[in-house]
Amino acid sequence: MYVRKFEADSLDEALKNIKLELGPDAIILKTITNKGLKGAFKKKKIEITAAISEKNYSKKAKVDHVLDDSQKGQFYSNNSSYVSNMIDDYETNTNENSRATVASPSGAAGYGKLGLNKSVNTNENQMAKNNDLDDFLSDAVDKVKAVTNNIVHSTKANVDNFFGEHEEELIEESFENEVHKASAEEYEVPRREQRAERVETRTEVKYDDSVVLEQRKKIDDLEKKLFELSKNVERLDKKEPNGIYELRATLRSLDISEKYIHNLIRKAIFEMSREELEDSEIVFEFALREMIECVNTAMPLFSSSDSDEGVVTVILSETSTGQTSMSYKIGALKPDSTIVKSSLNGAHSEGKEFSRKLFGLNVSETTNVAETVSMCRKTIEEGKCAFIDYKNNSDDINETKKFIDGLRRSFGKVEVLISLSAIHSEIYNRKVVSRYKGLANGIVISNLDLCLNFGALFNITEENNNLPLKFYGTGEVVPDDLEAATAERLLAGIFQF
Repeated sequence: MYVRKFEADSLDEALKNIKLELGPDAIILKTITNKGLKGAFKKKKIEITAAISEKNYSKKAKVDHVLDDSQKGQFYSNNSSYVSNMIDDYETNTNENSRATVASPSGAAGYGKLGLNKSVNTNENQMAKNNDLDDFLSDAVDKVKAVTNNIVHSTKANVDNFFGEHEEELIEESFENEVHKASAEEYEVPRREQRAERVETRTEVKYDDSVVLEQRKKIDDLEKKLFELSKNVERLDKKEPNGIYELRATLRSLDISEKYIHNLIRKAIFEMSREELEDSEIVFEFALREMIECVNTAMPLFSSSDSDEGVVTVILSETSTGQTSMSYKIGALKPDSTIVKSSLNGAHSEGKEFSRKLFGLNVSETTNVAETVSMCRKTIEEGKCAFIDYKNNSDDINETKKFIDGLRRSFGKVEVLISLSAIHSEIYNRKVVSRYKGLANGIVISNLDLCLNFGALFNITEENNNLPLKFYGTGEVVPDDLEAATAERLLAGIFQF
């Protein structure tokens, strides 16, 4: 299998070059159109990778050998079907002439003194010398047909000789009825034998044709496997492009997951040319675009809600992640909102309910589910938003599920946000997200200003793309140190822009 890449300014020019170099039987493996920014770095607009089998290329080479440049250009300007048929006809005529020359040294076609009535001897050594399996099988079929015709002609000759020898004796005896009867019986026997021989011959020929098809199918499968192996060998022999090598080393140093690095590099190799892969700046630009698309961000539910309809937002966590200050910061975005500090699992030491004003917020503490639901209902009926600071200190997640399911049955709009801290380890944040992702609608990240490993946050975001990022907490000041989540902010922390 021969594989070549063709570059041209137009598709028609590329196809003409393929037909001229590889012939009309070439197979198009890959087509790349260089457009936009990528096309500015390419000399040609079209890149086509084509392949042709060794057998078809050999047939084409024989035709090209007998044509000069002008004849070759005129010949390959015809239709592909015409060119293909002419190449096949030339191959067939060449093979027939070579076989005729071997059979008849004097140059005349035919078998000469060998005779059609002599058996065809084929030994294993001659078969081993035949390198072309298709030619060997086609010769075998021709020889079987020749033997069959020999048997038919010899049978007819025996029948004619039989009637010639007994005709005079039958006439002299003047038994016309006996003559007709004996002739019919004697003639029927050779005819039955002849029909049986024809059936056997047809069966053998049919069997040989099926063997030919099976062998050709095996050859095609072997060519495909050889092509795949050659590609694998080429991939191993080729040195990794400089841009890919630098990208892989950089992402590994930033603690980006190995799985994502592998998928990103595989996509880059598929979509970019060899020259682009050598350029580190182009490869890093491609990586940034792909990584930005992996970070899913969204606005909170209360920001898109109607002014007269309240939303219950639950800030959920398991340990100290700064979710209380995040509740204050987020609640300050909606004037006259209520912050409900829930101590259902002993999150707060004080058991009394209190209320005070803080940045226009009503902050209240509840000790049970009934108080929490009652406070939220009162706030929603006033057309305001309620923010629940919920910390689950219990290992049993069922109570948390029951609490959130109860809120969703009681109120029309409920949003659950998992609170993560940027200073916690990636393993711990993964565990929290894994436990509550079936209940949550998004993620908020606090202490982003103290983060030392933005790659860990990217890994969690990329693996849980169905949970969009809502807010970033960037300090202790309420309500100033709060940002709407963006992909650019996270990537700027990763690459230290």
